Amino acid sequence: MQLSVRPVEHADVAQCIKIRIDTLGSLVIGRPPPYPGYAQESEDKVPDEIEKRTYVQHLKVVDVDNEDIVMAYAKWEIYPQGRPDLDQLRKPMDPADKEVDQYGSLREAAHDYFCIPKRMYGGEYNMLASR
Repeated sequence: MQLSVRPVEHADVAQCIKIRIDTLGSLVIGRPPPYPGYAQESEDKVPDEIEKRTYVQHLKVVDVDNEDIVMAYAKWEIYPQGRPDLDQLRKPMDPADKEVDQYGSLREAAHDYFCIPKRMYGGEYNMLASR
């Protein structure tokens, strides 16, 4: 099997989001199932990030020997001059985001957990990877 890392293209978005949901659920911590509309919300964000946000990289791993089947997906955020949204990271989680399903407390804990290092290191060159 020959694998190749390539940029995600618009035609790949739904499959890549499905891979992410199948492996992580709707949250990196705890793997809760997706709430209604989660997959579509996730898919809707990717084209804008691909086209307009040069600091966000959506990558896929394909099996070159098997019709370029997508085997894995990852999203990388690379901030050469530090994060531009440090003020936003200091704010508490939006209450509406906690009420999408019964996992609100877990979502809030994950938000706080990931925002602390982002605030600490966000003014410096850093990368955030999620799969």
